[in-house]
Order: sequence, then structure tokens, then C-alpha cells
Amino acid sequence: MNINEYIKRKSGKAHAPQMTPEEAVAKYAGMDEAELMSELFKAAEQGRASGELNNDVIDSFYTRLLPLLTPEQSERMRELINQLKR
Repeated sequence: MNINEYIKRKSGKAHAPQMTPEEAVAKYAGMDEAELMSELFKAAEQGRASGELNNDVIDSFYTRLLPLLTPEQSERMRELINQLKR
């Protein structure tokens, strides 16, 4: 599930079937970091354009994800969150 799908699900606007974990792995496994970041920022841009993504939603996503991350992952995610908020 990409961030746009997550946001739609949380806002109750998801009508399309969700991507299974296996489908997500198949879709993203072969991508390098640059490709993954491109997908992330593309989904964020679409979410902002549709009004479904704002800084509060981004912060909420980070807060929910934080307990699952190592300190290094947390630092990297915070960098990405800051970029998404620009």
C-alpha cells in the first residue's frame, strides 16, 4: 500500500481494492531507493492535489510508524517527512 492508498483508507474514501503485502513486495522489491522515493513523492503530490494529504496526515503517519523503526530508520523517515512537507 502506498501512502496515497493509506490516506484514502483512513479518510474512508478507498473504493479500489487494497494492494496485498505480496503485491506490494512484487511491485517495489526491484526498485532502488531513488525509484522508491520517486513513487513516494508522486503519491504525495497526488494526495496534496486531491486535498487528501496535508502536514497533519503526514505527521500522523510518522507517529504511527515510529514505534516500528530503528533509530536509523526513524532518522531517515524524519528526513523524508520534512521533504514531504515542503
